[in-house]
Amino acid sequence: MKKITQSQHPKSKKLQTAFLTLIVFICGFSVTAQTTYNINNPEELEDQAYVAGDIIILADGTYNSDSTIDFIGNGTANDPITFRAETPGGVKFTGGLQLNIGGDYVVVDGFYWQGGYGSSSVIEFRNGTDYANHSTIQNCVMDGLIVHPDDVVAGTSEKHNWIMLYGTYNTVINCSFMNKSTSGNMVLVELAYNFSNDPCAIVGHTISNNYFYKYDKIDDNLTNAGDSETIRIGTSSYQQVDSSCTVSNNYFVEADGENEIITNKSKNNIYTNNTFRRSRGSLVLRHGSNATVDGNYFLGENVDGTGGIRIVDSDHTITNNYIQDCITVVDQAKWNNGITFLGGGANNSVLCSATNVSSDYQKVENISVSNNTIINTNAPLYYNIDKGSTDPTGTVSNNLIYFAPSNPNISDVISGDTPTSYANLGTALTYSGNVYTGTSLGATNAGFSEETGITATPDGEIFTFSGTGSAGKGADMGAYTPTTDDMVGYGIGACFLDYLGNSITDGDCTIVVGDFLTVSSLPALPAAASSNNVTVNSNVSWTAVSNDAWISIDISSGTGNATVSVTVTENTDTNSRTGSVTFTQDAGGDDIVRTLNVMQDGADLTDLYDLINTGLPGDPVTIHSFSKEEANGVDKFNYASNTLDKDTGTNWTADDGAILSGDYKGDGEYVIYDLGEEYELDLIQIATDDKADPYGLQVLVSTTGTDPSDFSLVLPTTGDLLITTTTGTRDAFDQYEITTNARYVKLMGYGRFNTAGDTRKSVWTNITEIEFFGQSSALSVDENDLRNKVIMYPVPVKDILTFKNLQGDVKSIQIYTLEGRKVLEQFIDNSVTETTVNLAALSNGAYLVNINNGNLSQQSKMILVSH
Repeated sequence: MKKITQSQHPKSKKLQTAFLTLIVFICGFSVTAQTTYNINNPEELEDQAYVAGDIIILADGTYNSDSTIDFIGNGTANDPITFRAETPGGVKFTGGLQLNIGGDYVVVDGFYWQGGYGSSSVIEFRNGTDYANHSTIQNCVMDGLIVHPDDVVAGTSEKHNWIMLYGTYNTVINCSFMNKSTSGNMVLVELAYNFSNDPCAIVGHTISNNYFYKYDKIDDNLTNAGDSETIRIGTSSYQQVDSSCTVSNNYFVEADGENEIITNKSKNNIYTNNTFRRSRGSLVLRHGSNATVDGNYFLGENVDGTGGIRIVDSDHTITNNYIQDCITVVDQAKWNNGITFLGGGANNSVLCSATNVSSDYQKVENISVSNNTIINTNAPLYYNIDKGSTDPTGTVSNNLIYFAPSNPNISDVISGDTPTSYANLGTALTYSGNVYTGTSLGATNAGFSEETGITATPDGEIFTFSGTGSAGKGADMGAYTPTTDDMVGYGIGACFLDYLGNSITDGDCTIVVGDFLTVSSLPALPAAASSNNVTVNSNVSWTAVSNDAWISIDISSGTGNATVSVTVTENTDTNSRTGSVTFTQDAGGDDIVRTLNVMQDGADLTDLYDLINTGLPGDPVTIHSFSKEEANGVDKFNYASNTLDKDTGTNWTADDGAILSGDYKGDGEYVIYDLGEEYELDLIQIATDDKADPYGLQVLVSTTGTDPSDFSLVLPTTGDLLITTTTGTRDAFDQYEITTNARYVKLMGYGRFNTAGDTRKSVWTNITEIEFFGQSSALSVDENDLRNKVIMYPVPVKDILTFKNLQGDVKSIQIYTLEGRKVLEQFIDNSVTETTVNLAALSNGAYLVNINNGNLSQQSKMILVSH
C-alpha cells in the first residue's frame, strides 16, 4: 500500500501539530517560504497567492454560502498546496458551495458538503481555462445535494455533476458520495480540453477508495435520465482520447441512477478491485477501446436489475471478475446480465488521432473474456442483438459458471434477447476451457464442458471452488476480498462518516493508494512457435516467472506498467496444451499474485496429412454424380460442385424427402466424389453453412464402383448419423480421422437436426466445402514406408516448411514448379530427423515437393506458397 499524505485525525490534533513543528525544524530554510493560513470564511481562500507548501485551514463550522470559490496555486509533488478543514468533517457546506480547482499539485481535504442546491457542476478541476494537474480531493463528503425547486422543469430530471475532472493526473480518493436523487454524474471525467490539446497524450486520473451510496434510480421517462451514471470516463465525442484513468478499490452500494453504473467512453482505462453491491446496473464499456476490467466483485444480493459487465467496442481485457446473485428478470433485463455481448456495427478501436467518431454501438473485436466466475446469476453469458448483429470476435476462455442446486436464478449459461441471438452474434468468438455446473449450456459449443465434480465452499459471503474440472478456472481475486459496509470510514470513503452517513470519531484518515497488479490475457496461441504481448498494469514492483519449459518471457521484473512478450515453442502434438506465467508483487505490499494462463492449440490434423483436392490446376477430385442440387442457373446456384471450389461462401443445397413411417431421418440426398484413383484416406473435413442447427450426415466409400451396393459406411463409426458441431459459421470445418481405402466417396445429407440427432428440424442440407486427405494406394512398399515416416507442414506455407521423422532415410528434398522445373534442392544429413526448408525466395504459387531416399524420388505433395 502507498501512503501519499496524512489528514488530521480528530483524536490526534496535538500530535499532528507537533509533527508539523518537527518538519519545520528539520527542513530549515526550504520551509521558510511555506505559510499556514487560518481562515474563517471560505471566500477568504481567494485573498492570497499561494506557493508550494502553503496550507490553508478553514475553521470548523457550518457555512451555507452558495457562492463559487477558486482555489488556485502551483505546488510541487513534494510540497503541494493544501486547503483543508480544521478537523476532518468539521467544516460543513450546506448551501451548495461551488469550488473551482486550478493549477498544479493542490490538495482539497476533509470537507463535508451536506445538502444544499447543486449547480450544473459543484466541484471542477479547472478555473476557466486554468486546468488542474496532479491535484487531489480527499477525505471529503458530498451528501444529498439537490436541484433548486425553481430550476425543476416538468418531464425533466435536472442534471448536476458533483465532481468534474479536467486536466491531467488528478485524483479523487477516500471520498464519500451519498444520496443523489437527480441526474448527472457523481464523478465525471471531461475530455474536451484533452482532445483539443493532444488526444494521444495520457490523461491519467485516479478514482480510488471512494464510497458511492444510494444514487436513486432516475425515471426512464424523464429527460436526462440517460445521463445518470455514477462514474463516467469521457464522452462519445471524445472517445478516442487516451484517458488511461484508473478506477480502483471503490465501493458502490445501491448505485442505481441508471443501468450504466460506470460508463467507459475513452481509451485505455483500468477498472480493478471495485465492489458493486445491490447496484442496479452494470459496468459498461460503451465507447473507447483497450479497457481492462479485472478483479472486481459484482454482488447483486438477488436484487432485480443488478448485473456485471456489458461489452461494446474492442480490444478489452475482462478477467478475474466475480459476479454473484445478480438478477435481470424484469428491470433492464436485456442490458444487465452476468456478461453481456452486444453486436454493434459502427467503427471501433478509433485511433487517438482520429477526428471522426460515432455515437452508435460499435463493433466488438479482439476481446478477451477469461477466468471470470459467475455464480447463481441468471443469464451468465448474454448475447444482445438489439443494437446490431455484427459478430464479436476474440476469446472466451476458462470462465467458471456455477449454480447451486435449486437456486431460483438458474438459467442456461448461454442466452439472449431473442431465441437466435447467440447463433446470430456469438459464434465468431473462440471458446475454450470454460466450465459450468448446475445448469444447461443452452447452445452447442465445444468450448464449454459440464463439470459435475466442482464443489463450492462458502468463504464468508463468497465461494471458493475445488474438485474435478475447477483447476485454473474462474477468477483469481488475489488478496482482494469484497468491500463491506464496516470498512466505510476505515480506508474506504471519508474517515468521518460510516456507511449510512452517521458521524464517527475513530475513522482512519490516512490516505492510501491501494496496490494493484493486473495482467491482460492471451488468446489461444497457434501450434506453430509464436510470440504475443501481454500488458501489465501496476503501481508496484513485480517479478514474473514462466512455469513451463515451452513458455518464455522477455521481461522478468518491473516497476509499474510494462509490455511483456510471451513466446511459445512449436506444439507438435495434436492435443492442445496449457501452461502459465506467474506475476508476483515484490514483498512489502499486498502480496498480489496474478497467474497468466497460456493456451496453445495442438497441431492441426491438416498439417499431418496430404490434401488431395487442392483446388489447383490438375486437381484429381471431381463430382461423379449427385441426387439433387438446388440450381437453375437463374436465381439458384447451389451446385454440388460448389463443395470443391475452395469458397465457403458457396454451397451445395438439396432438400430431402419426407420422413418415412417409423424413421426419423429420411432417405437422404447425396453427392458422389471421384478421387481420380484409389487413395488411403486419413482425414475428411466438412464445412456447412451458418445455420444454428447441426446437420445430420453420412460418409460412405467404395473402391470398385458407384452402385449403392458398392459403398460401405465409414462415418459415423457408431449410430445412424454424423452430427456436425461447427454450427453458426461457414468457415469452420468438422474434422474426421479415418483409415480406409477409397476411390469414390459418397456424402449423404439428411437435413438439420437437434443436437441429439434424433429429431429432424429441416429437410435442407447445405455443404460449403469438403476436403480429402490421404495418399495414393498405388505407392510401392518402399514408397509407403518413406511417406509414412515423413511429416511435412504447414500447408499452405509462408516461408518455412518443416519436415519431421526423416530418420536417416531421406537424402534430399526437392521443390519443382508445376511445369517440372527444379527451383530448390536441399540435401539432408543422415543423422538428422527434422529439418526446415526456407521458401522465402520463391514466388507465390503452387509447387511440387519430392522426397528422395536415394533409391527413389517420390512426388510427395503439392504445396501452395503464399508469403
